[in-house]
Amino acid sequence: MAVKHTPTEEVHRGYKGGTTGCGFDTTEHPDHWISSNSVITCKKNGCKD
Repeated sequence: MAVKHTPTEEVHRGYKGGTTGCGFDTTEHPDHWISSNSVITCKKNGCKD
């Protein structure tokens, strides 16, 4: 599952209402996050493979 951060257009591993692979809390600004089926674009540890 992936979530997209709408202000930056970056796609992270994780889900809305939780924590991304690299540690962002998607509950802090829930209006900035949308569920996505896009390819993960985050290069940080935890999101990248």
